[in-house]
Amino acid sequence: MMPRVKRATFRACAGWGLALVACSVVLLARPLHAQAEFAQTLNWGSGLIDIPAAWVSPLSGDFSLNWSAKTLQTSPAIPQYSNSLTGKGALQVALFGRAELGMSVLSSDFEHGFYGQALILNQDDFRGKAGAFLPSVAFGIRNVGPYSHIDRFGLGYEETLPANGGSAPQIVPDSLHRDFKTGNTIYGVATKSFSLEDLRASWPDIGMSLTVGYGNGLFSNHGSIPLRDYAADATGGLFYGIKTDFRPSTNTMISLMAENNAWDFNVGTAVSWRGLRAGVSVTELAAGSAHLTAGDPASALYRYPKVNFTLGWASNIFALLKGNVLENRAAQLRKQRDVLLADIAQRQTHIAQLQGEIRRYEAQNLLELEERRAQAQTELQTETEALHRLEERLKRIEIETQGEPETPPPAQSQPPANPPANPPANPQPSAPGSPPPSPGHTL
Repeated sequence: MMPRVKRATFRACAGWGLALVACSVVLLARPLHAQAEFAQTLNWGSGLIDIPAAWVSPLSGDFSLNWSAKTLQTSPAIPQYSNSLTGKGALQVALFGRAELGMSVLSSDFEHGFYGQALILNQDDFRGKAGAFLPSVAFGIRNVGPYSHIDRFGLGYEETLPANGGSAPQIVPDSLHRDFKTGNTIYGVATKSFSLEDLRASWPDIGMSLTVGYGNGLFSNHGSIPLRDYAADATGGLFYGIKTDFRPSTNTMISLMAENNAWDFNVGTAVSWRGLRAGVSVTELAAGSAHLTAGDPASALYRYPKVNFTLGWASNIFALLKGNVLENRAAQLRKQRDVLLADIAQRQTHIAQLQGEIRRYEAQNLLELEERRAQAQTELQTETEALHRLEERLKRIEIETQGEPETPPPAQSQPPANPPANPPANPQPSAPGSPPPSPGHTL
């Protein structure tokens, strides 16, 4: 068992690290141009390793199939749990970019549970607006169905023969899980995704996602098992995690994840290629080594690290009907390019408006407008820098697609180098009958 001092130090480091990341997100967040992606968790819906994320696949008909396996310690002294590997499968589908529904099969006896999630607030809706710092927010439910006595691993039932006779076996809660109440687990979760390049143009284009949430049931209920025997770092339902993504090639994404699933700390990695995904993770890092005790079945399941494997496939139902079996990253890049082109055009229009305002202020002999002129000049410089970053990102995306853009970006308007700092003190009056001076053409 890990000493308490080491566990406390581990928790403190993890907590401070997460706090620093959270502060960075709040203080430095800017409009997000990279599209975050989350695969299925070990058992339930989209997320990191075990915890959910406030994300839904953006296209209706997107679906994913997932199979996961968990290694367990076994001993002849504990015959109730003799399998060293437990496997589970899940299928989910996205609807309208705002919801996902799915079903998890927890054992070969067809113990199962349904789940769903609704995306209430999508950070992408605030791109380029005042609320760009807001995270995505979602609410969801897990383990909807008749098997309400499972634990966080999806275990809890066994086959027995009817007490009144008969040959057909029955599926009933085992003695260790009879007091568990995890059916209809409800949770809320917030996720903020961003790219390092969005924080500073010189930084690499690596995606980062920060997630925090709270839930009951599967996140807080441990039945009649003493909490110290069930989990090493229980939080009472609070879960959190961080995920980073980078792409070594156009259709390949590598993800690194770390989380606390309200019970213990987990770390893992996954590789995705054109819709296919494989991952490995280690859960219950702070639990220490296994101590199997005869007569204590809980010791065979909890409080020791476990290795998990996942295999998955994601695609779109409508794309399959059209013969596109594997999703192509190039289609996503084209969508991102269209968004960038629209953003560039919007910023160029704004720059032209700001340049026109500056010229009008310079043409007037009103000293009280000097402050407005300086403010517009500052805003012009900010917008110009943002435009340059977008154009650089557009160039990289077009290089990835290995083709010319279908619609060339609008011609860039070059702002004036240095507008006069102050308007003329005493403008010369116009001659009688002469037309008023022209205000100039706006760009």
